[in-house]
Amino acid sequence: MTGKSLICTINRSGKSICLIFLVLLSHFLQGQDESKVKKDSLHKNLKIAAFPVAFYTPETAFGFGGLGIATFWLKDEGRTTRPSSIQLGVSYTTKSQLLVYAPFEFYRDGERWRFLGEIGYYKYFYNFYGLGIESPEENEETYEVTFPRVRLSLLREVFPDFYVGLGYELDRFGSLKIKEGGVLEASNVPGKTDGTISNIGVRAFYDTRDNRFFPTKGVYVQGNFFTSSKLLGATFGYSKFEIDARYYLKLGDKQVLATNGFLGHSTKNTPFYDLYYLGSKRSRGINNRRFQDNAELSFALEYRFPIAGRFGAAAFGSTGTVAPDLAKSVSSSFKMAGGVGLRYIINKRDGVRIRADYGMSGEGGNFYFTIKEAF
Repeated sequence: MTGKSLICTINRSGKSICLIFLVLLSHFLQGQDESKVKKDSLHKNLKIAAFPVAFYTPETAFGFGGLGIATFWLKDEGRTTRPSSIQLGVSYTTKSQLLVYAPFEFYRDGERWRFLGEIGYYKYFYNFYGLGIESPEENEETYEVTFPRVRLSLLREVFPDFYVGLGYELDRFGSLKIKEGGVLEASNVPGKTDGTISNIGVRAFYDTRDNRFFPTKGVYVQGNFFTSSKLLGATFGYSKFEIDARYYLKLGDKQVLATNGFLGHSTKNTPFYDLYYLGSKRSRGINNRRFQDNAELSFALEYRFPIAGRFGAAAFGSTGTVAPDLAKSVSSSFKMAGGVGLRYIINKRDGVRIRADYGMSGEGGNFYFTIKEAF
């Protein structure tokens, strides 16, 4: 579920509420008195896209809702800079899962300052098969957890396109329900009771992508180091670091080759629901959290190309592994997955696409229908 696109229910009155909220927030951030703001200038600065969305993933089954994205520039920001954005949403799935979340990105001083984050509330189900790359498929079980989520990052550009700053992440896990007598209950893993993840750390990234929603060229590399803080209410004491590297190469007319390499490592006291795992958007075709452990090393490749009009397609493949630590991941067995998918552009201005993918692994296949590219 991490990194999901926003799903928002929008009816006639709900759209008005979202619009009012976004207008007021944009007005507040620009620091302008209401008497000095003209309606026409506000409308030119603030752009809102809202539409219904249906989605399907193996973890959620069918989900229904909508998507709302607002883009705008803060006061005195040039229109050639990247606009700030807020996403608002609520979704509900046929597995009785609830997702409420609001990712945001604010840019200031010609993009030299970035304030990024997400505020959300989730009632969700996760898979658990045990730990390690050799965990048996027949161990499959699910657990339910409810939690609020906060993600905050304040970053400053220190070199062209290179940013460094502080980050904070909070997950307050409650109402954890696990299978009685199951694999998880019998496992010796931290986090089998309710608890709080409260981590503070350092983030750095290099970003030359030409578009956030559908990059056609450029590089994105992000590195994080986080450690738990009992002063901030953390239940678990652990640290983790990760590197997420993406490269986009334009091939011919509107064809893109996208690559994504990832490595991550966490210490022994990591709660089981914050372990690294295969089955994310990088490894479509593998069941979500099918293989999980303290370290992950994975690589994904995707070829994206147009078909006709707003329609496009993609072919993708991945390989990856998990292990007790990063050193052992090099010698661990790797799991392969791959598939194909269709794309449809629903917002030409921002390049937002609906995607329908079918991925396969050695254990079968999975269908995905959602919004925005996987990476």
